Amino acid sequence: MAQADENAQSEGNSGQGSQTGQNIKNEQPETSKDARKMAVLCHLLGIAGFFAPLVIWLSEKDKHKFVDEHGQEALNYQMSMMLYFAIAGLLCFIQIGFVLLFVLLLLHIIFVGEAAAKASRGEAYRYPIAFRLLK
Repeated sequence: MAQADENAQSEGNSGQGSQTGQNIKNEQPETSKDARKMAVLCHLLGIAGFFAPLVIWLSEKDKHKFVDEHGQEALNYQMSMMLYFAIAGLLCFIQIGFVLLFVLLLLHIIFVGEAAAKASRGEAYRYPIAFRLLK
């Protein structure tokens, strides 16, 4: 009976050890709440313009790698969207630009919302239609 208890305890300990080892391997480094908030703001404030994400990125990039990555991605996307909107605006002269402006606006809202949601969960996000101008 005592030997059965010892076997059960040793199996229990070895099972716990292997679970702990697996958890450590699968865990990603935890991102602080402040870093996630700043990354979300980089994306959401980009709806209003280019300068707010730029200020956040410049002030926070040295403090948090997560904010640096999301800030760069948000700025790359904002610069790309400025180019896309300018081209669509020029194409308004031949009437197709109006449709393009509407489509770009919808995509802009969808992509920014998705990026902000990923940033709030501490995940990386790459905008699918952004040129990688910064790093």
